Amino acid sequence: MTALELLGLMAVAHDDAAPVAPGVTVIRVRDLGAAVRAAPAESYDPANDDGQYEQLLDALFARGAILPAPPGLVFRTVDTMRSWMEQNYVGLAEGLTFVSGKCEARVHVRPAQHLVPSESIDALALEASNAVRALRHGAVATVTLAEPEPPVLVSVAFLLKTNDWNTFSEAVLEQERRFTDLRFEQTGPWIPHDFVRLDLGV
Repeated sequence: MTALELLGLMAVAHDDAAPVAPGVTVIRVRDLGAAVRAAPAESYDPANDDGQYEQLLDALFARGAILPAPPGLVFRTVDTMRSWMEQNYVGLAEGLTFVSGKCEARVHVRPAQHLVPSESIDALALEASNAVRALRHGAVATVTLAEPEPPVLVSVAFLLKTNDWNTFSEAVLEQERRFTDLRFEQTGPWIPHDFVRLDLGV
């Protein structure tokens, strides 16, 4: 039997039989659906990522809330997947409720000038932290991303209610007007990858 790669989990209605995306099928456990595809012949390698995983996730996200799985998460059989879903049903259902109606924004802050004296970097980094802190009140949750590469001073992911996207974007622009030594790059709306951690115990 072909192994299955898990793309993500979503809520499914009892009578919903519509295809979710090309090459994707749904394994159901109660009102949860696991969106899966036939596992690639080779193990996942980020260096060889063709972008199809994210394209499929985007198609699923366009339909509604989804708990994304990490790339390359493979289950040997349908029964193994169903067992995992049953074992973790409460946590998965709660996680899906948490991200429902929400999306992720990422904000990257860098100096406005291309060349910055080394003695000014710490002061700019403090300004960037203060600017980002002011944005947090408009978010459901935030995560500071990995140590940024220069010239980025700080990168933060914000979990937002989808309806608050435009308000948040205005707040980012206001911070850029306030902190003239900084430039702000906002990207998204994204699937909330940075706010999902699946329990992979099987």
